[in-house]
Amino acid sequence: MPSTPPAGPYSLRNLEKDPAVIYMLDQGLRITYCNEAWDRFAAENGGRALERQFQFGRSVMDAIPVPLQRLFEESYRKVLATRKTWEHCYECSSPTHYRTFRMVVYPAPQGEGLVVVNSLTVERPHDEHERRACPPAEAVYVNSHGIIVMCCHCRRTRHAKNTAVWDWVPSNVEKPTMRISHGICAVCFNLVYPDFVDE
Repeated sequence: MPSTPPAGPYSLRNLEKDPAVIYMLDQGLRITYCNEAWDRFAAENGGRALERQFQFGRSVMDAIPVPLQRLFEESYRKVLATRKTWEHCYECSSPTHYRTFRMVVYPAPQGEGLVVVNSLTVERPHDEHERRACPPAEAVYVNSHGIIVMCCHCRRTRHAKNTAVWDWVPSNVEKPTMRISHGICAVCFNLVYPDFVDE
């Protein structure tokens, strides 16, 4: 597949230089296009294997942590069915910076799929308290299965024994190991997904 949007009645070539991370999905929620900002974000965050050339034809659901898959699939499908946009704000911090984004999912013209725009809303260095929050011994976070659980939204790490406690651990964000799995902390679940709390 091409790395730039095809020409047509709704040419999207102007999206290529947009600073927001933008991608397009077909009716089956497969990735058909990612803009240049996608690659830039991947490179800046140690995700060279996530560059757009490797994403075309893949289901976007493969990139969404399991705890959030139902929410995103239902929301994407609703935009396809109703042709009304969906907005979602989320945190995606780096080891050095706190960052939040606003995602807007638009129906593509003539029903071809979806256009997803992720705009940076806040970026600031972590404050002194966050920088001092160095991880204790690794054993604090590794559970009995040898897995570290990280919140898929705020990226804090869950204590293995006291599972109600989630810490900001920069090293787990900067150099994640293959042993990291995703969960969702109670704060994110309640604040960001209130419609799912009762379930």
